[in-house]
Amino acid sequence: MSSLKQRTVSGVLWSGMARMATQLVLFVVMAILARLLSADDFGIVGMAAIITVAIVMVNDKGLGMSIVQNKDLAETHLSTLFWTSVGFGLLLYLISFIASFPLAVFFRQEIVQPVVAIIALGFLIGGFGIVQKSLLTREMAFKQLAVVEVSATLAGGVLAIVLALMGFGVWSLVANVLARDLITVLVLWFICKWRPMLHFSSAELREYIAFSSTVLANDGAIYLITNVDVTIIGRVLGSAALGVYNFALYMVKLPVTRLSSIVAKVIFPAFSSLQNDPDKFKAAYLEAVKYISLITFPVLAGVAVFANEFVIIVLGEKWFAMARPLVILTPMAMLKSVGTIKNSVLMAVGRPDIELKWNLFYLLPLVGAVYYGARYGIVGVATAFTMLYVVTFPIIQHITNKQISVSPAEFCRSLAGSAIATSIMVLIALAVRYCKVVFNLPDLVVLLAGVAIASAAYLVTLWLIDRDDLLGFVRMMKREKTTPGISMTEVVISE
Repeated sequence: MSSLKQRTVSGVLWSGMARMATQLVLFVVMAILARLLSADDFGIVGMAAIITVAIVMVNDKGLGMSIVQNKDLAETHLSTLFWTSVGFGLLLYLISFIASFPLAVFFRQEIVQPVVAIIALGFLIGGFGIVQKSLLTREMAFKQLAVVEVSATLAGGVLAIVLALMGFGVWSLVANVLARDLITVLVLWFICKWRPMLHFSSAELREYIAFSSTVLANDGAIYLITNVDVTIIGRVLGSAALGVYNFALYMVKLPVTRLSSIVAKVIFPAFSSLQNDPDKFKAAYLEAVKYISLITFPVLAGVAVFANEFVIIVLGEKWFAMARPLVILTPMAMLKSVGTIKNSVLMAVGRPDIELKWNLFYLLPLVGAVYYGARYGIVGVATAFTMLYVVTFPIIQHITNKQISVSPAEFCRSLAGSAIATSIMVLIALAVRYCKVVFNLPDLVVLLAGVAIASAAYLVTLWLIDRDDLLGFVRMMKREKTTPGISMTEVVISE
C-alpha cells in the first residue's frame, strides 16, 4: 500500500474511532439537554439554525479549501486570505443581525431575533480560525485537529448543561454553539504556530476568487437546501413541531455529517495529491466509500429498528413523537453517508460547478415536496424529504462517479458487503423486537439485548461474506495504535 494511501485509510479508520468517542460526548450532552429543555427551546434554535447552518456552510468561504488545494502558498497570500476571512465574517454578522428582525416576524416568534443576533457572533469568531484549520488539514495533522474538537465539544457541552440546570432554557443551547466556536479558534491558535501579518493584497486575493466563488456559490445552494424543511416546518407547524423534527434529523445526521465528514476531510487533501494518478484516485475513493458504509449502514439501520425504545429510554416519553420521523429519515441518511464524499471528489478534480448545478436543480422539487408533505405534519415532511432523496441519489452519484471512471457495478460492489450484512442484521433485530410483544419485555431489555445481538449478527455476517475487508479494518486499527500522529477530525458546529 502506498504511503499516502496508508496514511489516508489509517487516518480515516483510527480517527473515526476517536471521532466517535467525541460524538458520544456530544450525544450524551444533547440527551441530557433534551430532558432538561422543551421541544420549543430546540425549535427556536432550529429557526435560528437558518443562520447557524450558514456559519458551518460558509465559514471558510471556499478560501479554506483553496489553501488545502494549493501547496505552495506564500506567507503574504495566507495573510491576505486570513484578513479576507475576518472581513467576510464581519460582513456576514452584520447581514445576519439585520436579517434577524424579519426572520422573527416570519416565524412569528419575537425571541428568534436576539437568538439569531447572538448566535451569528459565530461568523466573527470563526473567521479568525479558517487559515489555521486549513493549514493543519493540508498537512494532514488530524491528531491536532482532534484535540481542537474534543476541547470545544467538552467546553460547550458542560456550559450548556450548567446553564440548563440553572433555568436559562433556550440560551443554554445558544451558549453551547458560541462556546464551541470560541474554544475552537483559541485552541487552533495555540496548536498552529502560523500568525498573520498586517498585509492584504487584492491582486493576491483574485488568484483564489475563481475557485472560492464556485465553492461559495455551491455552499449557498447547499445552505438553501438544508434550510427548506426547517423554514417550512417552522412557519407552517410551529416551533414545537420543528424542535421534534430537528431532533430526529439530528439523530440520523450523527453518523452522516459527523463520521462521514471525517472521511471527506481527510480525503480532500489526499485526493488533491492524486489528481495526476487516476487509478490510485479511484481506488482511494472506493475504499473510502466502503469503510463509510461499514460503519454508517448498521448504525442507522439499528436506530430505525429500535427507534421507539431508543427515544423513550434515552430522551424521555415527551419526545416520542420523533420516533416515526426518525425511522423514515434513516434510508435517506444511509445514502447520504456514502454520498458525502462526492463534494471532495468534485473539488479535487476541479469541478465544483457540477455540484452547484445539481443543487440548484434539486432545490425546486425539494421545496415542492416538503411544502406538500407539511400538510401531514412532520411525518409527511420526513417522508417527502426521504422519497425525493432516494429517487435523485443515483443520478448525482452516477455523474460524480463518471468524473473518475467509476462504473455503477464498481460502486455497488464497494457497498455490497455492508449492505448484505446490514440486511441480515435488520432481520435478526426485528426478531428481537417481536420477542418484546410475545414475552412482554421491558423497553430497556429490548434495546440492550437488541443492540448486542444485532451487532454480533452484523460482525459474524461480515466475517463470513467479506472477511478481507473486516480484517483489513482491524489490522489498520492496530497499526494506527502503534503509529501515533495520523489522526483526523473536523470541527463542526452542532445543528
